Amino acid sequence: MAQVVVMPRMGQTMEEGTIVEWKKNEGDTVTQGEVLLTIQSDKSELEVESDVSGVLVKILATPDSGEIPCLDPIAVIGDPGEEVDVDQVVSDFLAKRG
Repeated sequence: MAQVVVMPRMGQTMEEGTIVEWKKNEGDTVTQGEVLLTIQSDKSELEVESDVSGVLVKILATPDSGEIPCLDPIAVIGDPGEEVDVDQVVSDFLAKRG
């Protein structure tokens, strides 16, 4: 089942972050705990590990996206071989989030 990756909140005061670099490309296999990307908060540059294993189906935000609010979708990871409707997965995620 596809999972949405969000801009993490890496501290109580962090409201947004900027993607510095994706360590994986679309179509790459991702293992839980593996570094997925690097972000810049207002205080430091941080590595973000994947919460799930699977395939990086779609990158929704890039270093060119500017500041991204915490908990906003930035990517979708699916199971190997899974057909993923990225728009539907993100829409369902946002609907559940409220």
